Amino acid sequence: MRLGMFRSAFSGVIAITFACCTLLAQSIDSSSPKELFQYGQRCLAEGRNAEAERVFDRLLSGGLHTASVYTNLGVAYLRRGKFDRAIQVLTQAKQLAPGMVGIDLNLALTYYKQREFRKAVPYFATVISAEPSNMQAHYLKGVCHFMMDDFGSAVTELEPLQNRAPADLEYLFMLGISYGKIRRSQDAQQIFSQLVQAGSDTPHLHLLLGKAYLALGDFEKAQRELVKASTARPVLPYSHYYLGLLYEKSGKLDAASAEFRRETKISPNDTWPYEDLSRIDLIQGDPDAAISVLKIGLEHNPNAATLYSALAKAYLQKSQAKLAAAQLERAVSLEPGNGNYHYQLGLAYVKAGRKEDGDAEMAKARRLQEDVLKGQMEALSRDCGVNCEQPTDR
Repeated sequence: MRLGMFRSAFSGVIAITFACCTLLAQSIDSSSPKELFQYGQRCLAEGRNAEAERVFDRLLSGGLHTASVYTNLGVAYLRRGKFDRAIQVLTQAKQLAPGMVGIDLNLALTYYKQREFRKAVPYFATVISAEPSNMQAHYLKGVCHFMMDDFGSAVTELEPLQNRAPADLEYLFMLGISYGKIRRSQDAQQIFSQLVQAGSDTPHLHLLLGKAYLALGDFEKAQRELVKASTARPVLPYSHYYLGLLYEKSGKLDAASAEFRRETKISPNDTWPYEDLSRIDLIQGDPDAAISVLKIGLEHNPNAATLYSALAKAYLQKSQAKLAAAQLERAVSLEPGNGNYHYQLGLAYVKAGRKEDGDAEMAKARRLQEDVLKGQMEALSRDCGVNCEQPTDR
């Protein structure tokens, strides 16, 4: 009896929910473009990004090709991790409204999320040129320079933020490393002292100090700090990873392999531990072990082009060129603008007896490399223009 009542009530809830969804869909379908646009913006504000994507895509399909529609659709794509699509529509938005700084910021953020730091820099520079007080743009541009090992430029962007982030451990870590790399030793020591004070002897502090010493080449201090971090909190993300890097640099490959393997358990959705572990397997002449670990990595990261590329290297070490080519085809499909993947695919095709296809891929790789060099020159030119000119009064 009660079960029947439950089923009846549950069916009623489903019917009501379906009716509400139907009415909402009919309401949206009958909305004017202005109402649809406002609804899409509400979806973005409320974090309903899939619905926002649907709404703005519908507005484009209906012929409303405005910079605002493209921009909002790009934001929806960005939030959903559809980076290539975000770049495509945001680029179209910029063509329609080249002076809209928000478009440059979203393009910068998209490239930043992709770890395409060199491409992000000129867009952050454009934002800073228009809004010199935009601290987010300064900070992220500084991070980009830091990640590209351009430590002088990193200091230029990060140093003025000290009063705004006096206890931000990651910020202090990057600034301290940058000072050290450009041989401003006294400033580096001061920042590291501030880092120690702000970190309060936590595992996170020891991890950052270990990373810092590793970057500066002081392996003894790096090991001491990283061991402290991983001992105090064995599941602390990246503590085992950086210990693995340290041991690898010290020639202790078995110890490095063990640390990378621990990191895959702690951070299964990060690709680096799988890549580094497989690299050691290949160095030690065990491609089957590399293939095994990379397949596990791909189960957690099915769209990681770097893992497909690494898997191809393992297959090539086994002289299985066709299998290697299949992995690189997947990598190219995920990152069609990556010239390195096209080049590797070309080599795999040649080894698999497909010389014509191999030549075609290598030609693509050369064209992409030329485009990258051209883009780098343009980025350097734009970036220098922002940093070298005195800001005008606005």
